[in-house]
Amino acid sequence: MPQNKKNKKNKKNKTKHPRQNEAGNVFIIILLGVALFAALSYTMSRGMRGENTRKMSEQQAVLKASTILDSGQKFERAVNRLRRQNISENDISFDQAIVAGYDHTPVQPDGNKVFHPNGGSVSWQSPPEDANDGSDWFFTGETCIADLGSGATGCDTDGSTRNEELVAVLPNIDEAVCTEINDKLGITDIPADTGGGASTTLYQGDFDDGTEIILTGGPFEAACFSRGGNNFFYQVLIAR
Repeated sequence: MPQNKKNKKNKKNKTKHPRQNEAGNVFIIILLGVALFAALSYTMSRGMRGENTRKMSEQQAVLKASTILDSGQKFERAVNRLRRQNISENDISFDQAIVAGYDHTPVQPDGNKVFHPNGGSVSWQSPPEDANDGSDWFFTGETCIADLGSGATGCDTDGSTRNEELVAVLPNIDEAVCTEINDKLGITDIPADTGGGASTTLYQGDFDDGTEIILTGGPFEAACFSRGGNNFFYQVLIAR
């Protein structure tokens, strides 16, 4: 082979190597870019999922709080409906087939019942799932709200049965739900009860000394308060 042709071939081969190296470098850069983009996308998606989960949790707490407040107001309206029908306080009955302990002997067997079509005409309201520990509502006539009605501080031990309220209580409420309840009621934070909390004696037509709820900033006709590490919501049905 002539020398000049051989030299041309060698020059041709030498010019190929730099381009091959450049192509390899570009490929590596592309791979690194894809990897970095994937890592960034993953990080952002995790952050967005976490934010969405937090927001959904807040939304759920708001919904549960609204449901609880709505239930309390339904109970209050039902009791007022009975009173407009000339049913006395002592004849009001919370007897129903779901939770026992409210049976007593009123003047009108059905017309006096909160949870009966002929009476208060409302259905039993179970708490929203996960709004509390699953405990049911209860109704008592042995709790007074200090300074709400005619009872001042100490109304739980004053020997009078005229100043206890008729109260609906939902115990052991989730803190986030409790906070949302108070926010809707215009109450700051979750006030601590410095009294004796809500009596668990079920209402059977009688009012009596029992316990007293004392809340900072009160009195409130409805509130979610803390006591003993738990949160309780109450709705006054009759202030006395």
